[in-house]
Amino acid sequence: MTGKQIEAQAAQPTIYPATTWQQYLLDEATHPDCTDDLRDRFILSNAFLVQPKVDLRRLRRAVEKLRERHDSLRIRLCQIKGKWRAVIDPPHGETIHEVDLGDLDDEDFLPAVSAIANAPMPLIDAPLAEVIVAHCGMRGDVLITRVHHAITDGYGMVVLTEDLTKFLIGLPVTGKAVSHTDYIKRFQSPRPSHAAKTEAFWEALHRDLPPEPNVGRKAKGIEPLSYALGKVDQRQLFCRATPDSLRAFEAAARAANLSATTLLFAAYLEAICQCYGLDRLMFMVAISRSDPALDTYVGDHTLDPFLPYRSFGSLRIIDAAKALADTFAEAMTHLPSDAARRGTPYQRELIARGCNPSQFSVHQPRAMSRQDRSMFSEGFYAGVGVTQKIGPFTLEALDTSVRRRRFADMRLEAGSAKVRTGFGLSYDGISYTENEARAITDRICDLLDLDLIDTELT
Repeated sequence: MTGKQIEAQAAQPTIYPATTWQQYLLDEATHPDCTDDLRDRFILSNAFLVQPKVDLRRLRRAVEKLRERHDSLRIRLCQIKGKWRAVIDPPHGETIHEVDLGDLDDEDFLPAVSAIANAPMPLIDAPLAEVIVAHCGMRGDVLITRVHHAITDGYGMVVLTEDLTKFLIGLPVTGKAVSHTDYIKRFQSPRPSHAAKTEAFWEALHRDLPPEPNVGRKAKGIEPLSYALGKVDQRQLFCRATPDSLRAFEAAARAANLSATTLLFAAYLEAICQCYGLDRLMFMVAISRSDPALDTYVGDHTLDPFLPYRSFGSLRIIDAAKALADTFAEAMTHLPSDAARRGTPYQRELIARGCNPSQFSVHQPRAMSRQDRSMFSEGFYAGVGVTQKIGPFTLEALDTSVRRRRFADMRLEAGSAKVRTGFGLSYDGISYTENEARAITDRICDLLDLDLIDTELT
């Protein structure tokens, strides 16, 4: 092959299979009952006010290096000969979009930035990652990054942010990143030597799963949203607890050799059992990475094991949390598996048996462990409105977050262990009433001896 032929080949897109997660999103996106508030708006975005101005030349070089290192950023999802495929574009090309917002007043500034950060991003046959620089007159520039959840997750966003920052300030980015093809070949499915053992574990764990309890939509005579399709009324009830009671709660977890998050998850599941008179239930938990070798992979590898919980009663919440920790640990050693993925034949079989994997879930937003060990950990936790200095530039994170639908009818959100102020309960207002949500949060506080300061319903 001549040099020109090699260059011409490198400039052409390459075609690979889509991941199981991408296949799931594509199947739902083309379902007649799909609402676009999840698929076209399932975006992870960040926005930073940069002063005095963004160095566009340096930023372009850094983004080009980032796209070259992580091929997931160059994926377009297309249907080719009747099958969904991941088309990976070459690394070079237009990398940054510019928009001029001018000198906006304070009232209009954040809504204008938020509209850009949260604009719909088509899932099919379109770029799934973009960097936007919004010029805002005397205020400075706003750097906006947008990545569709089809090609990254919370863990991946931490890696992307870390690598981009290193490229910007000239620090080395070492090692080879796990590519899209590496992931499909080596990490998406169990290793052949472990496949039989993994399948046997999940079959045994799920052999006696409880059917969907008569709560939520089922109790109201409404068709359950087993596949996260259809209309929802997404709400969140955030509960703030006193610092003293939070410290006592965390000390109790440490004394029992438990993480505070696991203890909180156990209290949530126990509260549901007690509020609805259940002896057991089924729930989902999000696990970002099941293999340390995926540390450099920025694609979506979030797994959602469907796990059982058995009630221990009010006086044994520590025992309940220890049993839950054991369940988590055992499940982790038997991943990846179709038993931990949405949209698989395994999940459809569970639903056919009367189970509803999407009814309850527990979640710790973002990849906290990856943030904690990042060299930029302080920056990740700086929070909205805090000014950070990088060389001659100052950065301020902007709050462009919006409330989006969840994959579960009800989800306990633990928040950051470093800055814990309480916990959140996301729920579908069609499935559950405000009184039901408050009864569950009150019971969680009773089980953990948390003293509430206030609650906020959005």
